[in-house]
Amino acid sequence: MKRICLILFALCLVVGLTACGSGASAAQFSDKTFRAAVTATPQSLDEGYSSNAHARQAASYIFETLFTFDDNFKVIPQLANTYTLADDGLSAVMTLRRGVKFHDGSDMTAEDVIASLERFSKTMLAGNKLAGITNLELVNDYEIKLTFSSPIGLPPLLAFPQRVCIFPKEIAEKYMDREITGRDLIGTGPYKLIDWTPDVHVELERFDDYAADERYDSLTGLGGKRIPYFKRILLLPVTEAEARMAGLETGEFDFAEAIPSTSYERITENQALTASIIKPKWSVVVEFNHKNGPASSVNFRKALAYALDMEKVLTAVAAGNKEFYRLNPGIYTPEQYYFTDAGSGEIYNKPDPAKVKEFLDAAGYAGEEVVYLVNRDFDFMYRACLSLAEQWQAAGINIRLEFSDWPSQIAKAQSLEGWSINQTGLSPRLDPTQLVSSLSSGSIGAYGYNSPAMDKLLADLNIGKPDEERKAIWEEIQAKVWDEVVVLKIGDYFEMEAIGSQYEGFTSSYLARFWNVTEKQ
Repeated sequence: MKRICLILFALCLVVGLTACGSGASAAQFSDKTFRAAVTATPQSLDEGYSSNAHARQAASYIFETLFTFDDNFKVIPQLANTYTLADDGLSAVMTLRRGVKFHDGSDMTAEDVIASLERFSKTMLAGNKLAGITNLELVNDYEIKLTFSSPIGLPPLLAFPQRVCIFPKEIAEKYMDREITGRDLIGTGPYKLIDWTPDVHVELERFDDYAADERYDSLTGLGGKRIPYFKRILLLPVTEAEARMAGLETGEFDFAEAIPSTSYERITENQALTASIIKPKWSVVVEFNHKNGPASSVNFRKALAYALDMEKVLTAVAAGNKEFYRLNPGIYTPEQYYFTDAGSGEIYNKPDPAKVKEFLDAAGYAGEEVVYLVNRDFDFMYRACLSLAEQWQAAGINIRLEFSDWPSQIAKAQSLEGWSINQTGLSPRLDPTQLVSSLSSGSIGAYGYNSPAMDKLLADLNIGKPDEERKAIWEEIQAKVWDEVVVLKIGDYFEMEAIGSQYEGFTSSYLARFWNVTEKQ
């Protein structure tokens, strides 16, 4: 006998005028162009080649996955229909939804899925995410048999970033070993890509043949019943916070993200706007060059940690508004199942000049320049870096801030040349498997970190174990992160965003979702 991990959802039949296969009244669809001011331009729209949150945000409109997650971060089917796992956990049969079309008009079938899975395993950020799949067998146009080397929890691996997006077979094969670009960025999502000009805009247009998922009553997470009401969406990179706010106030923009906490009253008292604080939103984090320079020494990294008053940094980030920050040593947040502060008790927010000197001496640090990669594109990162640099300099560490735009900063970080510290922020990690791309040996997002012991723990996470066992493994990983200061977590920053009050249907999430948003009648 086989056990059903995810079973077929009962279809919700809706009677009435339809558009985009959604079951919604045609009168609700609009020719409007919705203009959203975002903080930065995507580096890529191919999630196999960028872990950037802005790449994921834009890609979520264009591409879909076999499984995704709901508002509670639980895995749900999207392009998959059923998933039946064998009792021994070494094989599974997956069926697909029918009637789903790609933006080029072709039908999505099992051949497209197999090619997309094979391609993802070769991408820059895949790591060992799909390494446990030993065979993909085409059963028929809408059914695939998967064989595993050992039991794995596959649906979360396909659902959570880095998302395994589904492309037409011809595109997946054409770009089997390289990034997908230009007109070949074709998916099954509610919007199709019209133009992507870095630093100018991402222009999206409603896909009129979009097959909304009628198994659901409404949107949830990045899945559910997604309805593209607006004709076009423009994602406009506006790096200056004041420019985003001014444009929102004048009506130039319909939405703006990353509104500084200093503008809380200005925005919330404006009746023409609806504001919300997103929690969780960002983990304030610094990453290290584990291959070259002073930060390749664990002793130097520990000295950096002991030099810091974390609350002082977070107070600077949030301009003193405690509604916008929280001390938290965990990669996960208290709202999440995998939250733990394991390993942090003796080092997190424990400024100690004596220990700074002890570990700098152990690292053999002699005052050489330490290059700290930073940006002004993200206001919270900018505020954090100024406070961090001040505290490190006061501790006798020769910090040099190197400013660039966000894409250039990440490109230099990935080169592993000419830097030691990289300022970043982590969007919510939805499942521990997401950390493979930043903690596993050889991964581009790990910046030279290499630990067979960590690799084993990460591999154990991928096995289809009960949540309780996976949480115990994650606690070991979190403790190891602090023991080796693999990355340095400062705390949590909550971000404000706002939309014009003339709209309804918008709900805040860690990625802004404009599908299912309409103008009030």
